[in-house]
Order: sequence, then structure tokens, then C-alpha cells
Amino acid sequence: MKKKIAMALILTLILTAFGGCGSNNNAEKSTTQNQEDTQNQANTQESAGTEIAYTGEPVTVVLSFLAFTMPSAEGEAAVEAAINEITREKIGVEVDLLPLDGGSYTQQIPLMLAGGEQVDAFSMLGMSYSTMVNSGYTLDLEENDLIQTYGQGIIEEVGAYLDGCRIGGTLYGLPQNRDLASPGGYMIANEYLDTIGYEYDAENVNMITEEEVEDIFARLHEAYPDKTVLVEQQLARVAVFNDYAGGDWYGVLMDPANSLELKDLYSGQEYMDYCLQHYRWNQSGYISADALTNQDSAISLVGAGRAMAYACGIKPGIISQESQNTGRALSAFQTEEEYAMASGGFTTMCWSINSNTDNADAVMRLLNEFYINPALTDLLSYGIEGTDYVVSEEGFYTYPEGTDGNVGYHPNVVVFMFNEFIAGVWEGNDIDVWKQTKEMNEKATMSLAMGFTFDGSSVSAEYTALNNVYEEYRNQIEYGFLDPETGIPEMVSRMKAAGLDEYIAEKQKQLDEWAAAQ
Repeated sequence: MKKKIAMALILTLILTAFGGCGSNNNAEKSTTQNQEDTQNQANTQESAGTEIAYTGEPVTVVLSFLAFTMPSAEGEAAVEAAINEITREKIGVEVDLLPLDGGSYTQQIPLMLAGGEQVDAFSMLGMSYSTMVNSGYTLDLEENDLIQTYGQGIIEEVGAYLDGCRIGGTLYGLPQNRDLASPGGYMIANEYLDTIGYEYDAENVNMITEEEVEDIFARLHEAYPDKTVLVEQQLARVAVFNDYAGGDWYGVLMDPANSLELKDLYSGQEYMDYCLQHYRWNQSGYISADALTNQDSAISLVGAGRAMAYACGIKPGIISQESQNTGRALSAFQTEEEYAMASGGFTTMCWSINSNTDNADAVMRLLNEFYINPALTDLLSYGIEGTDYVVSEEGFYTYPEGTDGNVGYHPNVVVFMFNEFIAGVWEGNDIDVWKQTKEMNEKATMSLAMGFTFDGSSVSAEYTALNNVYEEYRNQIEYGFLDPETGIPEMVSRMKAAGLDEYIAEKQKQLDEWAAAQ
């Protein structure tokens, strides 16, 4: 069986974040003015559990994140107030939540940071970590012992994973406790599988080959010629087994468990095979004709009944998660048994502090509290108990009777918040889903480059040029609109002219130096 890397959150989240997920068009909240930190520290913090007494006016911290579904203004205000009831007295901080929808998050955050607007803490979801660091938008989290003084809970929770967010030895981001690796596969809506008479297990993951998936797609297309079978997404680079060392795909490790030799992903047969498969699917009619211009996410298209399937990382709880996100009963089909934990995965959705924040101490106190406090995690992820969710006798979270994910506060963000292992368990999962997730991480193939981060400042011009070439070709080739046997060589030729070899050589140099120092 062909190997693929499968980063659950990368697969699951890139497909939504880059697909414009979230259809609620609530207006974006305006940010608040900076407030002076007037707190007086009554005690010295010695550990994550040591209480500190704060007096004076609380500091307001603006926290921004991508919301799969934009919460109502009333629901957001209620969650904000409930969080502040806890943090105001305990850590002298109030939060100003700034959720943005998937269509604007990756564009708005860099613009707001460049414009000097108050965004104190933000998720790196959908953005280039190295680019944001090199642009000067991220704070050194160890400057003046910031995390050592105010983030001991974070250090205790994520441990050595912190090193995965270093660039040049400097810590600019905070990794999450979450699913960090998983095998790849597909989610398919049950109603369409029932129509074609396909036998499947609706409650457990179905093991299947790519050839069997293609047969299912052919039968779905025959039964529903007017529906999109597979929603195309920008997933090719993570669907090919590799470690995108340093956080980008210009120079990757194709055998990450055994070799630190960087290769050109786009010249390899694995990438060609992926693109040929999707070219075949496109020519067979499984891909929507407007896939190049579509701005709707896979979740919204399947939820609206306009499409039937999408690729996804198959992790514990995925059936419940995706069925909840789409509002339709879905089943999971896993196509890969071997999967790897990529060294670049820690920065994909890490959290950073704005380098221009006026209140770094307060921001770190708030982030630390989110990593260690289950009540805050539940509030930010699920909303208000009794209003947005209820807890069953068995301990599962679910919607109050008569409501669903379109009412109140349901941003569907637990999968990329701070520490999902302390969050409540949503109905439809196993009660020990977080234990299963930890075990899944532990079974992943570990890359030899774990902990390596790349400083691309000396080749930033090449990086921009390479991105420009790739973005010109990627969807046409990877979505099957351009024959890969002619399109890929043309793209690679232009990449080499843009400095691909020089870029890979610089990354290899830094990787070799890093390895020698270990």
C-alpha cells in the first residue's frame, strides 16, 4: 500500500481553512484600544498551580482565531463574559475574542498586525509560520523569561514539543496538545453510500484501498451525475508521504525515519502519481467543473448536499467531528496504515503573541490559563453549559434539546485550540477519545528532523518566487485540470529558474548543522 503522510489537523483543517469554511457572515468585531497593565503582583509565581493575587484594572487581551462557523454576536458576548468572570480575578486579564471566518482569517491577521491594530494573540492556522516570524509579527516568548515566569503550565503540558516551534533557537510559537499525526483517508456521506448499496460500518473506521475508493467514486457518479463526488482541496503536499522539514515543501524528507537528505517533492514519482490519480478522476467527472474558482469549503458543500466526499485525516473521534461539522451522517474510510509525525507539523497551527503587544505578561498569563484550565477550554470551544451544550449522565457533551450547531456559540474550534486533551468529550466519540489520540501520536513514525526549524530569511526572495510559480500551477495540476505529465515538468522548470535548488541547498545546510549539534 502506497505510503502517505497523514497529519490529521493539517488534512482536516487545511481543507476547511483554505476552502472558506464557515458560512455565517456576522460582521467582524472591531478591536479594542490597548490598555495599560496596571496590575500589582502580590505573590511570585513558582508553578502553574500557584495562585497570584491581582489588584487594579484588568488588562484586555485581544485573542483572534479562525472559526469554522461564526458564532452569533449574543453567543460570543456571553462566552466572553463567562471567561472574564474566571480570568479577571485569577490572573488580572479580560479577553476580547476576535473570531474571523475562514475566508478572511489568513488575509486579515497579517494586515491587522502590519497596521498596528490590537491583536495580542493569534493562531497561525493557514499561514506560513516562517513568513510571519521573518515579517517581525511574532514575539520571542523567552525574552525576559516571559514563558518561564508566566507560562509554566504551558511548559508542563506540551514539554519537548516547544522545541518544534523554534526558529534559529528562538521560541516564537506555542504548539498544541492535539492529534499530531494520523493516517489519511476519506469522509463519505452515508445516504449516498446507502443508495448505491455499498456495505460499510457507520460507527467505526473502514479500512480500504485507493482502488476501492475509486470504485466507490465511480458508482456514486453514476448514481448522482449532477453532484460533485469529491471536493478538491489543497492537500497534495501532505497526501504524499514526506516530512516537510522546516515548515515548507521546498525541500522535503521522503524517508524521514532514516534519512536527512532533502529531496524535491515536485520532481518525485509520488507527487506525479497523486496528480495523475486526480487527473483521472477529473476526466471521469468526479470533480466539479468549478473547482478552480470554488470558495466554499468541503464541509459546507457536503453539508448543503452539493457534494458527497472529501479527503480527511482519520483520527479517533473523526466520525463524530465531521458529522457534527457538516450536519450529515458521514463514515470514515482509511486508506493508509503507516503514517508519520512531521517535524514541521508543530508550527502549522501554533499560537503566537504579537511582537507589538503592550501587555506581553498579561497575554502569556491568559494563554497559560487556557492550556491548564478545563473550564476555559470548554467555554472557548463549546460555549455556555445549559445554553450551547448540555452534559449527559455518561459525561458526553451534546446540543440542548431543539438546538443544533447553527444556534448560539459553536465555532467548532476545539481541534486547533490550546489543549484539547482537557476539553469535554462531544457525543458520538468514545469517552476516552483523548487517550486514544495520545496513543495515536505515540504510534506515528518519528522524523529524524523532529525539533528542526528553518531560518529562511537569507532565501526569502527565492521563497516568494517559488510560491508565485507554485500557486500559478498547483490547483490546475493537483485538481486534475492540467495533464501532470506535461504540467509538472513545466512547473518544476520554472521553480528551478526561481531558485529551487538554491533554496533546498540552504535548508540542507541548516539541517546538517542542526543534526551535527544534536
